Amino acid sequence: MSLLDEVEKINERLISVRRKIHENPELGFLEIETAKLIMNRLDELEIPYKSGIAKTGIVATIKGKSPGKKLLIRADMDALPLQEDSDVPYKSKIDNVMHACGHDCHVSCLLGAAEILIQKKNEFDGTILLVFQPAEETSPLGYYDIPGGAGPMIQEGAVGDPNNPEIDAAIALHVNAQNPAGTVSIRSGPSMGSADEIVIIIKGKGGHGSAPHMAIDPIYISSQIYIGIQGFLSRRIAPIEPRVFTIGKIESGTRHNIISERAVMEGTFRTLNQEVRDIIIEEVPKLIKSIAETYGGEAEVKIHGGYPVGVNDESLAKLIQKTTIELLGEENLIIPPAILGAEDFYEFGMGGKVPVAMFWLGGKNEEKGFTAPNHSNYFDFDEDALKIGTTMLVGVALKYLNT
Repeated sequence: MSLLDEVEKINERLISVRRKIHENPELGFLEIETAKLIMNRLDELEIPYKSGIAKTGIVATIKGKSPGKKLLIRADMDALPLQEDSDVPYKSKIDNVMHACGHDCHVSCLLGAAEILIQKKNEFDGTILLVFQPAEETSPLGYYDIPGGAGPMIQEGAVGDPNNPEIDAAIALHVNAQNPAGTVSIRSGPSMGSADEIVIIIKGKGGHGSAPHMAIDPIYISSQIYIGIQGFLSRRIAPIEPRVFTIGKIESGTRHNIISERAVMEGTFRTLNQEVRDIIIEEVPKLIKSIAETYGGEAEVKIHGGYPVGVNDESLAKLIQKTTIELLGEENLIIPPAILGAEDFYEFGMGGKVPVAMFWLGGKNEEKGFTAPNHSNYFDFDEDALKIGTTMLVGVALKYLNT
């Protein structure tokens, strides 16, 4: 019997678990009921675990027949602050909270993998850590001084000593609603962008709209700062380096004929190269302050460090690609371009100390109407792909630990 056939036997449970979580979404660090569901299932499977790590995080342990390597498999649990507009039987029951990025699928696949792996514990050496992580989408609650949930879990001992991690590798899957259902997508090397937040506070001098020469206009300064940043990226960074700097929010003013005293800009910058990230962090604040001073104003710049560049370890990525071909056929493997979306899963790489890799599980099916992208209020996923995700997690784990 093939591994996929084994997983097929639990397919109804995979769908049921996904739907229960989808109906009852919870935001970051508030995944209380989701964690209870996970712990109840782990208890049924007699898999030991530790809970309450970074508020709601869980780390379960499956030991093989003898000592060996230690592999971490991660699934994030949190939902998004979004109103679901799809009309499906398992629609979110919580107003303005929705699983629009497939984390319900991630949990279902990892619990399914746990069920298969505990049955196969005598077929591999080493140890598997199943990490159910809160707050990948970040949380507004301010529990921690770092973004996301992976970092806080690491701080609280999910992988042992943060300075000397007790894992040999880490993997994760993430659903992708734009790839055909059942396909697997993974590339080696830089695959996802870093993500940092910037807040710029511009201080000018208020005045009447008819006499701008007697005021210091923070809105005009804001416009020059925005243009200046884009010029910096085009002139100071090599054109072959992917990077983006987006200002998504500007606030200033109270009335059409009043020049305000203050403007606030908020944005994000992303790149696939840590050296480029360092240049932006070092040089852009200087540029912003210089532009503000040129027009008589002042600028305060705050940069909140975010998720690291997502680098898939080459050997681990190749192992996942090989496993995909063996289990699903070469026609179901996609080698994708890198993207500037970000993921805190890569925190488990511990700054390059641990090889990590994330692969994408396709869930698009036009015939069934599953076409909306991740983070859409119409997002949904072809549940027939859940068994593919579960099969891949099990297959990759067995291949890694037995290699």
